[in-house]
Amino acid sequence: MNRTEFMRQLESLLQNISATEREEALQYYNEYFNDAGPENEQNVIEALGNPMKVAENIKKDIFGNGYGENSCQKINAETKAMILYPAYSNEEDGGTEQRSWQSDASQTAQAQVVSPQNKEGMSTGMIVLIVILCILASPVILGAASAGIGVAAGLIATWFGLIIGFGATAAALILILIALVAVGIISMFTHPFVGMCLIGAGLICGGVGLLFLMLTVAMAGIATPAICCWIGGLFQKRGKKEA
Repeated sequence: MNRTEFMRQLESLLQNISATEREEALQYYNEYFNDAGPENEQNVIEALGNPMKVAENIKKDIFGNGYGENSCQKINAETKAMILYPAYSNEEDGGTEQRSWQSDASQTAQAQVVSPQNKEGMSTGMIVLIVILCILASPVILGAASAGIGVAAGLIATWFGLIIGFGATAAALILILIALVAVGIISMFTHPFVGMCLIGAGLICGGVGLLFLMLTVAMAGIATPAICCWIGGLFQKRGKKEA
């Protein structure tokens, strides 16, 4: 069923009300379809139900009243499909009875008829907002990432530089130890005092060299593996939590 068939059936079902009221009702529903848009035509028809149900609701709740500006409140179908028939006067009972009616079909339409334009607009707007935020935040993110990588690389380079430096110093001092002791032993035959001084200086250099050698072994053989294991453990714990 399309809009034309729906309106034709509704018109035939409203023949027992006055022509003015029938025209106003048909005009209202035509405007209702216009507000929803051609793309929502089938959704509106499915939400309102069959024309007989619409006609029965009109006759039951609004019989004897028009659909003009004073008797109905229209709500844009792009926002929500809601049909309201506000107050009317019951002059036969000698008083004014205030009554509002909300059709069951319109309640269904409120849940079902959603403008595709609004959906598309929200989706596009969200995408544009995310893109703009990424563009604005990219300098900060890149700067922070570069700084973090730079600090990490600097710490690693410093650590291994110390290991290499301590190792080289230890090797140099041990070589000096060997050289001074050898020269001192030779000098003992001609200049005993000088020979003893050279041997003593060599031993001092050898002792300092041994200290640097111990530091090198501790940093390279003990501290470095321990730090690597600790960092690996952090990543493993994080992976387990995410899993």
